[in-house]
Order: sequence, then structure tokens, then C-alpha cells
Amino acid sequence: MAATLRRALGSPALRILVLAPFFGEGLSGSSPPLDLLMPGRLAFMMALYGCGALVCRDIAHRFRLGLPGLILLGVAYAIWEEGLVDRYWFLPAFWTDSGIGSYSVVGHTNLLLAAHLTVFHTTISIGAAILVVEALVPRARDRPWASRPALGLTGLTLAATPLIYGEFAQRPPAAVLVATGALLIAVIALAFPVGRRRPGAPPAAAGHSPRRRTPTRRDDGSRPRGRLGAIAFTGAAAHWILTYAVPGTGLPWPLGLSLALLPVVVAALLLARLATTGPYGADGLRVIIGLLTFFALLDLLVAALGRYDMLLSAALAAWLARHLHHRQAAGHPGPPRGVSSVTSGCESTGMGPDVHRRQRPGSGGARLQRDDGEPAGG
Repeated sequence: MAATLRRALGSPALRILVLAPFFGEGLSGSSPPLDLLMPGRLAFMMALYGCGALVCRDIAHRFRLGLPGLILLGVAYAIWEEGLVDRYWFLPAFWTDSGIGSYSVVGHTNLLLAAHLTVFHTTISIGAAILVVEALVPRARDRPWASRPALGLTGLTLAATPLIYGEFAQRPPAAVLVATGALLIAVIALAFPVGRRRPGAPPAAAGHSPRRRTPTRRDDGSRPRGRLGAIAFTGAAAHWILTYAVPGTGLPWPLGLSLALLPVVVAALLLARLATTGPYGADGLRVIIGLLTFFALLDLLVAALGRYDMLLSAALAAWLARHLHHRQAAGHPGPPRGVSSVTSGCESTGMGPDVHRRQRPGSGGARLQRDDGEPAGG
């Protein structure tokens, strides 16, 4: 009995169900951290964030979509949550509360806010949450986290979240919702050909090992790899600052939107170029640590402005960053040679949260992958 309970508590599926809501809601301040401990609210957040992350992870794993495919599935999740469940893309009251206002509104959609939330959910709610659990439960990296029936039930639970909670009072024109649904389907469909493509390498299904990449950088823990966390931190901070700053600059919205997304693109390119280990090695942990450090400091700032409950989020983010740092320093190995898990491809980077996000009714108050299959160590 005790052994069964320990196995259940150590299950990666259970861990992602619990961790993803903290990443998606707690780090950003969207929900008061203590609210996430309330059984009813936690159950809903597990259905939304946890099931979303589990579905994305296991689909990417089962179909060998790699990190590019996982990123696109994360984008699809962001469209689902913010475009069809919460509908904050189309909610003027939320635009005002966030400080962005009507800047970049086209076709009843706030494009700057939509892009910001999409980057956040793709990178943090889905990507970072999955990679952290992969690092914490290394024995489960190379197998599905849920059986096929369980995965189907997880998908149905995720699909039912609009019935449990949805911004039905916020009704943009039907054509806008139809276009959002079409965009969701298109992104999911795109994840499969993009995720399965491995430039310069024979398909894994043919029984070939991926092409070994000739190292062009130092593979020890020294520079430039030591800068990966700083790059992720800087990209997150710059994106967050610019997202909330450009509406007040008077810049035309296409330029302002491009400027806000520029740090994300630059950081992603730098991380992809400098990384030499897989996502479970030192490089992947450095990126996650950089992102968690950003959120810990941001949550401290929000707490200093009066949201004292965010001290709990800051403390949890700092503790998790420290724990991952110790794992990275200890040189925990990555997957065995020739074994590929969820991620394969180039890295996504970080972004900032929506600390102004309106609470839902009922509330109280890295990737870096080398496709050579080498063990990923520091």
C-alpha cells in the first residue's frame, strides 16, 4: 500500500498536473498562490493547465515531434486557453486592467496581448513545466506518462474546461471565434510535419541514429554556456518590459508588436547557437533556472507593490531554481545514447507574465537539444 502510494506520488503525470497550474497561474500572479491550494480551484486548474501540459507532452513524445512540435502544441494550447476558454484576447476590460488598453486591436483582437500570452503559455505553462518534470523524474523521460485510455480521458477533460468555466458573457463576433478555432486546428496540424522534420538527419523510424553534431563550443561548464541562464533571464525581462511599455510610446502597433517580440526571437537564436547539451543536461537546466530567477524577482517586485501573497510564489520559484541548480552542479546525466524523448530541435526562450491579469470568478483575492543522442551532462 505504501509502495503504491509512493509510486503514485512520484508519477510524472501527477507531477505535471500539479506543477503546470503553478507555472501558468502562480508565477504570473493570475491567481493568488494560496487559491491554488483550494481543492475546487486546484481541480479546475489541473484540468486546464495540467491536462493541457500532459496532452502536449505525450503527443509530442508518442509522435516523436521533438521540441519544434512541442512548441507548436504549446502555441495551440495558448490559443485554446486565451482565445476560446478565457477569451482574454477579445475582452476590453482585461485589456484596460493589464495596462495595454486598445493598442494593437485588430478585428476585435488585441494582438499585442495575444502574442504576449501566447509566448508565456508556450514557454512557461507548457515548455518549462514539462522540462522541469522531465528533469525531476528522469526515469520517465523515454516513455509516455499516460496510457492511451488515460490520455484520451485527459484530452476530454481539457476539452470540457469551457463548459466548467468560460467567458461566455464575452462574445466577439462569431466569425472571430470561428477564425480562432481554425487557427488552433492549423497550428496543431502544422506541429506534425514540422516536429517530425529533422534537417540533415535520417528519420529515426528508419533505424538510423541522428547525425552527430560536431562541437563548435566548449562542452564544460564554462563560458559561453554559463551565459545561457543570463540570456533566458534577459530575454524574459526585456519582453515583459517592452510588452507593457510600447503602448505608451505612440509607435504604430506593427512596430510596437515587433519590438516586444524581438527579445524572444534574439534569445531563442542565441540559446540555439550556444547550447551543446540536450534539454536534460546542464544547458537546459541553466535556461529554466534563468527563467525561474526572473519570475522570482518579478514576484518580489509585485509583492513590494502590495500583492504580499506573491511572496509565496517568489519563494517557490527561488526554491525550485536552487534545486535545479544543485542538480545541474551535480551533473545528472541526460538520456542514454540514441534515445530521444520529447525534445529535439532548437530552444525556446522565456518571457514575462501578465501580472495584471484579472482573477477568474471564484478566486479569493529549455530547451536546448542536441540531436546526437549524447548523454547531457554539465
